Amino acid sequence: MAHPRFGAGGAPQGPPQVIAKTLRYKDAQEHLLRRLGSALVLHWDALPDNLQDLIIDQAAAVEDRDAAAHESGDIENFIRGAKVVALTKPVAPADGEPPSK
Repeated sequence: MAHPRFGAGGAPQGPPQVIAKTLRYKDAQEHLLRRLGSALVLHWDALPDNLQDLIIDQAAAVEDRDAAAHESGDIENFIRGAKVVALTKPVAPADGEPPSK
């Protein structure tokens, strides 16, 4: 069955839109979702503005396991704040080398 947003040749049939779906995943997979979310936030500024808006609107539309604030403004404020406090990950030493100080 063809995806409703793509034609027979696989080309998009219009701009992406918020879809009425919610992601279901197992508890054991939640760490993967957190990693994907973190990666997305760290590269946020490289995304086109219209894609940023779409992702924020989609995030506000999906259901979550926990009842918590999830308005578009809350999500946008989180992204801005998270980028400010992002930490540089230390580089792991090569095998056999002592850790740098």
